[in-house]
Parts: sequence; C-alpha cells; structure tokens
Amino acid sequence: MDRTLLSLPSDSDSFLELKNEGGYVYMCFELDVHRRQLYYKWRGFLLMDELNTGYNKIIELVKQYGFSSLIADHSNIVGPWNEIIDWLIAEWTPQMNKAGLKKMAIVTANDLFSNISLELFLMDNYHAKYEIKVFDTLEDAKLWASS
Repeated sequence: MDRTLLSLPSDSDSFLELKNEGGYVYMCFELDVHRRQLYYKWRGFLLMDELNTGYNKIIELVKQYGFSSLIADHSNIVGPWNEIIDWLIAEWTPQMNKAGLKKMAIVTANDLFSNISLELFLMDNYHAKYEIKVFDTLEDAKLWASS
C-alpha cells in the first residue's frame, strides 16, 4: 500500500514534495522546464516504499517534461539504500535511457552508509546511456548539469 502523499504548494508549480503518512517530507523536487532539469533532494532515513515512490516519480516527471538532466541531492540522506539498487539498475536506468536522459549529477551524502550505497549503484550501473558524475557541492553539480 502506497502511503506517500504528493503535495504541490499553491505558490509554485515548479516545486513538489513527497511526504510519508506522518507528514514528514522525505523528498522534494524543483522542476526547471526551461533548462530541462529536474533537481531532487532526499531527506532522512529512507524506507523501501519511499525510495520506490520517489524513483517512480522521477520517471514520471522525466517522461512528462522531457528533462535531459537530473541533479540528485543526497546530502541529507541517513543510512543505506542498498535494497533498491537492483531495481534501479534493472528497471529505472533502462527507463531513463529510453526517456533520453543525458546527465545525472549526484551530490554525495555526509553519511558513510549512503555513500557506500551510491558506490554500489555506480559500480553496477554500466548500462546507463547517460553520463553520471558525483560532486561534493550542489553548486558544482548544478554548474555541470547546466553545461
């Protein structure tokens, strides 16, 4: 059962949030249709259903708006997310390839376990047709994604 709620603040149509049933925002999105970029930020310790809902939302938005670059902000993730890596490689990456994604900039977490999960994903995700680069700062990631 999907207990995640999608909230669209009334003051902006370019900002989305995913909340769990307790109202905690675990993921937010900023859509830049003009630049064809999707920025998203994960927050906290992520449960499998939250990861699944979030990554499916990315698929939906990339297909709907034709985004060519993603900026994935992992700076506030706490803990591992290994349980979704196989699905990301087998299902998510092929959909991103088909949707025409060109670039994915990833800002690393301050959490060792999250960064280990990221390394596992990067090592096994060799079918990606899009370029992936990892950054320490959001500013560097945005600059590269815009080039």
